[in-house]
Amino acid sequence: MTRMIIRLATAVLLATAVSGGTIAATTKSSPIAQAAQTIKLNEKQAVAKFKQKYAKAKISEISLEKHLNHYQYEISGFDSQKEYSAKIDAQTGKLSAAKTEKLDADDHETAIKLNQVISRQKANQLAEKAAKSGQGREWTLETDHGQTIWQVDVVDGHQKTEVKINAVNQKVISTETDD
Repeated sequence: MTRMIIRLATAVLLATAVSGGTIAATTKSSPIAQAAQTIKLNEKQAVAKFKQKYAKAKISEISLEKHLNHYQYEISGFDSQKEYSAKIDAQTGKLSAAKTEKLDADDHETAIKLNQVISRQKANQLAEKAAKSGQGREWTLETDHGQTIWQVDVVDGHQKTEVKINAVNQKVISTETDD
């Protein structure tokens, strides 16, 4: 009986391999795999979508967060007279919630030099290494005290570690863990 089961299993596997098919198992995908499926646009592609609407705006902040079970970018920018913000679906690239406001005289925005900063993916790798465990779930690129930084929230179960990385020289600035 055991021989017959082994032969049958071998025949099924061999037939599947020969036909080029695959054997599917139902498993839950990991949070990383889920994020990869829902984040189709990188930050440069999201900025390009933003620039289609606000061509002359300089970028002051880019964040990527999960909102209602899907990731979306929120991009902020400015020019000499106005502030701009828009949300961009990270899977479809659809722009929504675009806003324009008059720039206040006391606002001192700093433009991010996007050609000089590391990617969100690289910042995520550095942050996960610094946090020692968990996966990056939220990302913000901004200027803080004259430095362009990536802030990455790395989550491991119920523990969240906020990692700040210099977006130009790739050095970890700080890690702070909340239980």
